[in-house]
Amino acid sequence: MDREVERLFSLLLSTVMEDIGVNSWMIAKRRRSHLRRETMPNSCKINTTRYIFGSQTEGTTTPGMKSDIDILSPNNTVHVALDWSKWQWGKPNLLVLKDELTPPQHCYLQRLRGDCRLPEEQMTAMVEQQEWLQKNIKRGLIFRHGPAVSFNGKCDVVIAYHCEQLPEECKFMFHRSCPGHWPLPDTLVKARKAGVFLVRQGYTESPTKTMRIPPGLMVPSKLTSYPYSKWQWRFSTSMMERYLMFELSTVQVKTYTLTKIIRKTLFKPEFGDRLSTFHIKTAMMFTIENYPAEIRREDNIVKCVCLLLNTLKRWLKQKYCPNFTISGVNLFVGKLNLWEQPKLCRIISNLINTKLQCLFDTPMDNIGLRLLQWTGIGNVSGKNVKTRTQICSVVLEKLLVYETNELGRCIQELLADNSVDSILSNLFILQSMSDVQCHPEWEVASLLIPFLQGTLASMLASMSISLGQPITQDIYNRYGKSLDSDLMSSWLKFASMLYCTGQYDAAAKVLTYCEGLLGPEVWQCCGHEGRNCWAASTWFRKKLTTSSNFKALKKHTMMCITFTKKELNCIPQQLLFEMHRSFKAEDRVSMESWKENAVTDCSPFLYYLQHLTYRELQKSCREQTALHSLHRQRAQTSLHNLQRQRAQTALRKRHRERAQTALRNLHEYTNGTKHGHIDTAFNMLGHCYELQNRLDLAWKCYSKSLTIYPRENASLWHAVLTLHKFLHS
Repeated sequence: MDREVERLFSLLLSTVMEDIGVNSWMIAKRRRSHLRRETMPNSCKINTTRYIFGSQTEGTTTPGMKSDIDILSPNNTVHVALDWSKWQWGKPNLLVLKDELTPPQHCYLQRLRGDCRLPEEQMTAMVEQQEWLQKNIKRGLIFRHGPAVSFNGKCDVVIAYHCEQLPEECKFMFHRSCPGHWPLPDTLVKARKAGVFLVRQGYTESPTKTMRIPPGLMVPSKLTSYPYSKWQWRFSTSMMERYLMFELSTVQVKTYTLTKIIRKTLFKPEFGDRLSTFHIKTAMMFTIENYPAEIRREDNIVKCVCLLLNTLKRWLKQKYCPNFTISGVNLFVGKLNLWEQPKLCRIISNLINTKLQCLFDTPMDNIGLRLLQWTGIGNVSGKNVKTRTQICSVVLEKLLVYETNELGRCIQELLADNSVDSILSNLFILQSMSDVQCHPEWEVASLLIPFLQGTLASMLASMSISLGQPITQDIYNRYGKSLDSDLMSSWLKFASMLYCTGQYDAAAKVLTYCEGLLGPEVWQCCGHEGRNCWAASTWFRKKLTTSSNFKALKKHTMMCITFTKKELNCIPQQLLFEMHRSFKAEDRVSMESWKENAVTDCSPFLYYLQHLTYRELQKSCREQTALHSLHRQRAQTSLHNLQRQRAQTALRKRHRERAQTALRNLHEYTNGTKHGHIDTAFNMLGHCYELQNRLDLAWKCYSKSLTIYPRENASLWHAVLTLHKFLHS
């Protein structure tokens, strides 16, 4: 392949990578979205931090790669010290222990007392935890990948400790000689402050048993024969690696992602995960460091990939793969077998010599078909090949689903305490986050604050109603601050309070405004455990491609509405049953926390409130008409009184029609759908029929609800009460 052909092939590969979602715009979208997800739980839990690492956050993945999500959750309640001088009083401490025989990148952790500088004897809890994990892994209930565990195969979770100090071997990157053009000085400064994580992963080649006790490690005598490697912890520099990966240019990300695709399609069937993505990432970093930045161009991607593969090939010949951030580590140890390395070396040589021609046969993300389409070789059909816009909308929708689910869980955590003081405390923390000039934190705070303001306003209003006091201006102001949460849920909370306080005209106006917000560009979202979420419409997906996910969350998404028990006077009384979903005490213990509240989707609650509100307005008009009729009997009828009576009659008719329209809308909503909180929607529809004394239709609604969710369903209460009414009617 001459240079001109290689250049054209590189440009073609660059275009294909952009088509499958590896472009500057989508990379930024992925990073922004996952950083918001990462920030959400950190804002609602004290002393808890969670990081989302890996390809999803880096933007180095494609739909066809089906990358999982890597979550690292460090325990911030424990202080990790590299030496005795860093011991902290009053909290659990862990001391890092190493000696000349400790495996590379590994250490031991000695528990220290919090009241004095003395070691504690190792507890047996660690052993019991490992045995429990092993038992569930054999049963297939838990999947394990190194130090990570997964309960569904889609999300790997690593429990770790964070050490603010850098061990000597983790300073390797800052001291070794290198050209100096990469990493940038600012990145190195941030990396120095990142510290390290300590994760539960023993050295692969440690003997299974030994009588040698590491110096300074207090181990109970009955556990001295416990597998040696089980006591070991590994240093992880995931945060350093994130800073380095975030510094990559778009061309470098394309190069790295393309090499990962080659690994997964060509290497993985033969070598499994023994040649891992981390090997490719390490080779990428060393290659960027050792070659000038000028070669990183769109028309040079083939050469960039070949240079990366050449770095990997050189390590295979040496049988040594260094770690970019930690000295003395051979990443091939415990991974690739020695006899496999020459075979892999030959495959890589063939790839380099043929200038990646294997990509024309690559099925992942239809890369081969895309290349053939662009080159015009053969008669290739593109019916099953998604366009760039289609892939973009699918990826963005998936990212938004992740974010809304996380937002829903976060709101549930913030409302778990169910007290005014707790809400005020959380609001104070979030307000301080919103003052920080950091986009993820500011965006998360601006999403969560309105939800909390609406809940706090509803709690205070409920307290005022129970005391027979009027709703104060401060409460109205808090409702006003809540109206910028998502598209509609806070508006409906406000309308519910207006309805419960008898302000039916005002409630009707708010509900009319909410009805005007509905449309094809709106997505109703449900992120609660055990509930199915709606698929986004084509119009909504198009909107995602022209606006940020953050804007879509606030302007085009309807979140579920959650009423806590402190808001019971601000919701229709029928919804109080939703807070008592089960007759059995054992079911209540096992229920998810959100089921202790009244939770409903926006659309059915809108129609339900409309029906209730217009019924009350119709009743009010009927009373006014009766009053005018009484006045006409007592006095001479005037033209003005007659006109007022006719107007009241017409208004009453209009309210009745609107109430019936809302009922039809609610009925159509429940027809055929099983998404979201459909059980609550059926319960609201059944109540509407009860108000019309149609107990037969109400019974059908409650029966359908119980058919969908036989357990932990408030329909059981309604069905019993309906049966009681029927028997005594």
